[in-house]
Amino acid sequence: MDIEQVARIVKLVESSQLYKVTIEASGQSITVVNNVNQQGTIHPLKTKSIQKTENIGSALSQVRATHVGRVYLSEDGATDHLVSKGDRIKKGQTICFIEELTRLLPVVSDKEGVVSDILVEDGQSVEYGQSILALEI
Repeated sequence: MDIEQVARIVKLVESSQLYKVTIEASGQSITVVNNVNQQGTIHPLKTKSIQKTENIGSALSQVRATHVGRVYLSEDGATDHLVSKGDRIKKGQTICFIEELTRLLPVVSDKEGVVSDILVEDGQSVEYGQSILALEI
């Protein structure tokens, strides 16, 4: 295999839904792994991740991320968001998920209140301590 063939194989795998391809030819083999499309194989874990909240006024509180990763506002792309602006949430309710490496970790509210604003977008990368949503408590 020459470099052009390898480049074509890499492009084909990147543009496909394939996760991993191994090709053998003329005594040589190459394995190409597509890390971009792993999201579809991620399953939620049954762990609880209680989020820190910070008072930002007499009646407002922010829920912050305790993980670095991508935030998902629904369990999968086909369902509605777990919470929306104006929803009343209970203590212990799952409000979103954060994908950390290959794990999908639930974000659980440690406060009861009404969602006044969702501060992130679905699929957005979040950093540790970044505000996810604002609550009126």
